[in-house]
Amino acid sequence: MMKYIFPLTLIIICFSCQSNQSAIVDNESLEVHLAIENYVVIKVYPYEHEGKMSASAMPELQLDSNLMSMKKRFEYLLMNVSEIHLPEKSERRKEIWNLYPDTPELKRLYLSEYVQDEKLVKYFEESMAPIENPNIKRNKVYTINELMDIASKFFYCDKVEADTSVQAHICIGLNGVGEANWEKDYTLLEAFCFEGIFHYLDKDSSQIWDSFVSKKNESCQQLKENITTLDQYLEEVKLDVFEKMRNDIVLRQELKKYYELNKSNLAFKLID
Repeated sequence: MMKYIFPLTLIIICFSCQSNQSAIVDNESLEVHLAIENYVVIKVYPYEHEGKMSASAMPELQLDSNLMSMKKRFEYLLMNVSEIHLPEKSERRKEIWNLYPDTPELKRLYLSEYVQDEKLVKYFEESMAPIENPNIKRNKVYTINELMDIASKFFYCDKVEADTSVQAHICIGLNGVGEANWEKDYTLLEAFCFEGIFHYLDKDSSQIWDSFVSKKNESCQQLKENITTLDQYLEEVKLDVFEKMRNDIVLRQELKKYYELNKSNLAFKLID
């Protein structure tokens, strides 16, 4: 059974290094200076296109990193915060990828894009701080309602077939987060939701997945009676599924349980 999809285009659009760690942790703040290059490496993916060898690349956590047990939240930051992933950076990505087969130089330049990305570094270091020191002061506070609003946007209906069946994804890149336009900064909460959802999806049996499929089917049945166009139908199903998952008891219980297991290594507090 397919639970989630990572589109090939996402891998082809994606993107890490090395230095000394200079860690200074303040018990009263989230100020921590931990070099991304100590935790991230660049993975190169060679492929053949029209008889010519080319390559794409993406960032990955080092396998021996102490972050591996929480890798989904850092993967989310690397894929969704970094500037090099923006559509307008496609030419820069290709420019670096075209260095292949000079793999060492490709990796060096690609990793430098992450190391020099101030926004990414900020979130990466902020997420690292409580892992290095669980006793730090946590200034960010989110509510369960905010948690559910963010989490629901990962259950994304993105395609409708002629027979009105709807394709859906739970994915790092293909989701409704970018459409939400929240005024508050939820980046760290987004990363947690992504990690928490996949913690349960990766199991052989997932109550979250079963609940999602049930909600999607319910929305399709309710809305297909009044279809005017397939595009309109898809949009209505997508929004209805968001709302249903925002109020889903199973999702709420599982994410609250995952928070309790991880609250000592998170840079925020979650309150009812």
